[in-house]
Order: sequence, then structure tokens, then C-alpha cells
Amino acid sequence: MRLRCRFALSVFFCFLLWGGTSVSGDPLTSPGDPPGLAGPLRQSARLILSGKPREAVPVLQKLLRAYPDYAMVHFLLGLAYGKMDENAKAVMEEKKALILNPKSEAARVSYGIALGNTGHFRKEIQEERKALALNKNDEMAWEAIGWAYASRGNWRLARASEETAIKLKDSDPSAHMVLGVALAHLGFPVEAMTQEKIAANLDPDDLGIKRAIAWVSSILHPIKEDQQDKGGQFNPLLAPENGTAPPGAPTPQTPPNPNNNANGTLRAPAAGH
Repeated sequence: MRLRCRFALSVFFCFLLWGGTSVSGDPLTSPGDPPGLAGPLRQSARLILSGKPREAVPVLQKLLRAYPDYAMVHFLLGLAYGKMDENAKAVMEEKKALILNPKSEAARVSYGIALGNTGHFRKEIQEERKALALNKNDEMAWEAIGWAYASRGNWRLARASEETAIKLKDSDPSAHMVLGVALAHLGFPVEAMTQEKIAANLDPDDLGIKRAIAWVSSILHPIKEDQQDKGGQFNPLLAPENGTAPPGAPTPQTPPNPNNNANGTLRAPAAGH
């Protein structure tokens, strides 16, 4: 889940584990690139994909000193920073990647997610729309924009976006989780629980999914009469990871400022199944 830390991992490294070179349509290297670039790029990408972003950072920083004008180096460094929860640095690196390659679909989506991780959901929506203008079938962009809409409380748009994402790729747990949250807010808690259970089957250890299930359960089976109303105000996407309540247990109300999620659930950058 995006450890809005939403990522254990997401959907960009399409072929890396099997020896390929593509990152959501963006090649890791091009034929005219220096020969010393490909190996370290692949090494750093594999480290990020295997959950070792801290080990990837020094490799990428060394590459930047040698090849400062390569968009893919900045893109991967942004992914690594995002997975380390250093989202301001992720924003900076993805922005640099886009300056060097404005048509990079992968960097555009990751830049939007990094903006959302710093609380700028409206800006994230703008960037994900740009990504969808490049490729209307980019599942990660649809999932990301749905998360941003949900973080702003735009539940109908969030539902529509996540339903589109699931049509494109039905194995993304984040899409099912956010769709479930949106459905619950729109008054369909039974359907919401169905989506949360699908998400849990896809990613059993994700705390964001567990929190969403706990919240939907409180709507379906309220202990007290007033819990139904309180449950309707809660946004699990912005709930703090740590606090007085145990992991997965909802707090009674939404944080007052939906654009400030400094203590909220963060997504990691898009990295790949």
C-alpha cells in the first residue's frame, strides 16, 4: 500500500525481474547511452523493487555525479526517496526527471504520488491527469488519482477512478482498498467490505487495508447507535499509523485539514509488481 506508506511496491517495473529493461513504457537505457550506465541502473532498480531503497541511493547518487542529465537516474532516485518516506526529496528528483524528459509517463505518475505524499492532493490530481493524457490506460495513474480524490473527500470521482483502475488491472490491492473506502462513504458498506476483502487477499499484511476493514466493520456492525454517524466522517486514507488506538482501529473523525497528511497514511512511490 502506499505507505501514503502506500507501497510495499506498485506497478512500474514491468520486466526487471526477468531481465527486461522497461519501466512502465520508459526504457531504463537507450542505445546511445554510455556503457557504464546500464548496469548500475539495473542494480538500483532491483534494490528498490526488492525493498532495499537505502542501498540503491548511494548507487544512484554516484551515477548522478557521472551522468547528471539522465532522467531515469533522477526518476529512480525519486522512487528510492519515496520508499524511504523522504517525500520532499522524491518531489525534487521526479521534477528533475520531468524537466529532462517531459513525456516520461512513469516519472509523471511518481511525481504526482510524491506531491500527494506531501499533502498536495490537488497538484497530484493535475499531474495524474497529465499522465493519463500520455496514456489513458495507465492503471497506476488511475489508482493514484483515485487516491487523491478520496483524500480530498471526492468520493464519486474516487470510485469512478478506482473502478477504471481495476478494469485495467484487477490485482492492485490499493485500487480495491480505495474503492472500498469510497463505496462506504457513498452508502454501500456491504460492497465496500467485498472490495476490502479482495484487497486483503492481495496484500494480507497491509495496515491501511486492515484499518479500512476495521472502519467498514464499524459501519456494518455498530456497537453504539452514534457510531454509524461517526463512521461516515472517517477517512482511513488519512488516519495516523501510530497513536493511542491499535493498528487497524479507526479514530472517530477525519483530520481537520485534508491537505495536511504529515502524520497520515503515506504512499510509497510507484515501483512495480
